[in-house]
Amino acid sequence: MIALKSVDLSKAPPYVLEEMQKEVEIYKDLANIQGKHIPKFVCYRYYGGGISFIISMTVVSTTLGEHKIMKRQRSRAIKGLEAIHKHGILHNNIQEENILINDDDSIYLVDFGMASWENIKKKKKLFKEEQLKLSQLLDRYIV
Repeated sequence: MIALKSVDLSKAPPYVLEEMQKEVEIYKDLANIQGKHIPKFVCYRYYGGGISFIISMTVVSTTLGEHKIMKRQRSRAIKGLEAIHKHGILHNNIQEENILINDDDSIYLVDFGMASWENIKKKKKLFKEEQLKLSQLLDRYIV
């Protein structure tokens, strides 16, 4: 299955298109972890003479808020964020809605519209804070 994320550019503020374009670039940068820690990016397109912008990716099932998770899933999500961080990318929007769980209990981080590229060495504190935030969030859902 494919999930679509779309925006009507005639009604959206300009920053929305910028966020979606950035999300496409981040998915490209994270190509080697797609399908493992994040959904597989399929494509993006402008439609309707450039009025609509659509990103498509493989579907993952439901948000973290609808689940209890096992310790191995928690560990997998933490490893996923670490893999994202190794690419110099801060997610910047760690919340229940951006952690999805598949029917096979795979766990994925999604929504990179607010993400940013950062220097890992110079911004080490920010990367650690984001890992702590994810860890604390996941701890609330451990079985």
